[in-house]
Amino acid sequence: MGRVTPLLTSRKVLNITYRTPLETLLKTPETLPTEEPTVPQISYTVAEEHLPTFSFPPYGKKWVALLYGAGKFVTAGILHWKTRKNGAAVASGSASVSANYYYTVNAFFFDVAVGDVLELALWSNQTDSNWDYKAFQVQVTRLIPFNKPRLLRPCNFSSVPAHPVLTLGNPSVSGTSSLHPYHNDRLLPSISGITEYASLYVGNTYGIFRIYRGDYSTSTSVSTSSTYRPYYYRNWVPTQIIMRGLRID
Repeated sequence: MGRVTPLLTSRKVLNITYRTPLETLLKTPETLPTEEPTVPQISYTVAEEHLPTFSFPPYGKKWVALLYGAGKFVTAGILHWKTRKNGAAVASGSASVSANYYYTVNAFFFDVAVGDVLELALWSNQTDSNWDYKAFQVQVTRLIPFNKPRLLRPCNFSSVPAHPVLTLGNPSVSGTSSLHPYHNDRLLPSISGITEYASLYVGNTYGIFRIYRGDYSTSTSVSTSSTYRPYYYRNWVPTQIIMRGLRID
């Protein structure tokens, strides 16, 4: 007897819409303390309104938060930072900043949920350093479109812009390499424009893709510039995926 169920599913289009990032540029910069502050200067609580939306609900996903803090050093010195999630320390570090340079702390939080409180504390070994900028966006990673089938054939990443797009404070993107999504542990270097794969298997852990910053790499970094603030890192993030599922069960 022939197969009753078609081998391939109908053509599916998954659209992912990202929210406009939250940005604040203070009218008057605030001086950084010389010791870790009791209350972090920058804090965001993840809410439903911050999450990307989908044209149909995917089977599985994880959320990643990108949080930025920026300011200026008048005297050359050392910037110290610490990130917290729901009051617990996530990471901490320091970086040298030249005189009259701007700094930007790029902080990433993996697997966040609505209600999580994400914080960034800043302090300096100089008394004339300041901060005056913050931003926040939530992105999706480890996306699993369907429970079954898991083999997509073909899979077309038809729209892959870079996010977030920050606008306040004379921003510029710091570096463009290694920001593409990964499939499992394999870099997808061509995914920064229209890219079609003849077949792509959706794994149980990493799904169809995992974004670079905030998932493949969760390291907080500090970038400095004599001109730009924020001078920030971002991700290539698929916003439209066109696919058919191959039934192999």
